[in-house]
Amino acid sequence: MKKTTRAVTFLGAMVVTASLILAQGPPAGQRGRGEGGAPAGGGVAIKPVPNKAGLYMITGAGGSTTVRVGSDSVIVVDTKNPGQANYDGVLAQIKTVTPLPVKYVVVTHVHQDHAGNVDLFVKGGATVYAHENMKKNWETYAAAAGKTPPNSLYTAPVTINAGGAQAVIQHFGAGHTSADSYVYFPDLKTVSTGDAFAGTALNCDYAQGGSIVAWAKSLDALLKLDFDTVIGGHTNDPLTRADVQAAQARFAKIVSVATDLVKKGTPQDQIVAQVTAADSTLNLGALLQQTQAANYAVRLPAFYTEIQALAK
Repeated sequence: MKKTTRAVTFLGAMVVTASLILAQGPPAGQRGRGEGGAPAGGGVAIKPVPNKAGLYMITGAGGSTTVRVGSDSVIVVDTKNPGQANYDGVLAQIKTVTPLPVKYVVVTHVHQDHAGNVDLFVKGGATVYAHENMKKNWETYAAAAGKTPPNSLYTAPVTINAGGAQAVIQHFGAGHTSADSYVYFPDLKTVSTGDAFAGTALNCDYAQGGSIVAWAKSLDALLKLDFDTVIGGHTNDPLTRADVQAAQARFAKIVSVATDLVKKGTPQDQIVAQVTAADSTLNLGALLQQTQAANYAVRLPAFYTEIQALAK
């Protein structure tokens, strides 16, 4: 397994990618038509991102998948729930907008609704990128399927170029998990975030290295990029910069309110209720998945511990 720390540029695709077209191609006879939304690949559907030429999102069968079409190949961000049918469906949908091969894949984090088909993309010949922290996540993640490591781990930001379609893969620190990757398309002022910004139903997976304290900082770092459009981890339509700003402000306020409460002696079993009493819009219980007993039993003490550290 290799670590990638420098820009990677791919040229001469008409020669190099011929085998990939066969390995990751559509059903016989299907052509790329450019408009998307065809019935091919049941359970998933592709549509263009408004005012962003060559950029698409595929919904269904897990988290949102981002598709960026270059002049010689395709970049994919996140790979759906595990299963041959989902993999085939994604490829079939891509082939409704371009006949070019998928050469580069980015997995934003470990959860199988985003990383479920790494094995199939690797077997198909794609370079699959993920942050190095995902290697540890994969050792402990309890999903029943889809646990094939990416074939290219990174630490420093990576720039990939699919025939003029540039993407910058970056990690700003922990958030939803410890291995969150953000994929920035600078020419389109768009970022694909996976569950580091899923939309409205955000949650922090402390078992996989997530951190609400760090998440506020990670989103603050993301907001230093020049973007106006966000493809979130679980949305049917693109989001905006303002949505990310609101989430960052929410996390920062949770940290501030909780720290003050711990300084005043609020115990662990009362912290969620007291934060909620201070500001019900913060919805800390949802971030910790309070309604899911097994998850909450891990996340609440982990959150309280990191707030205690700040309160000292």
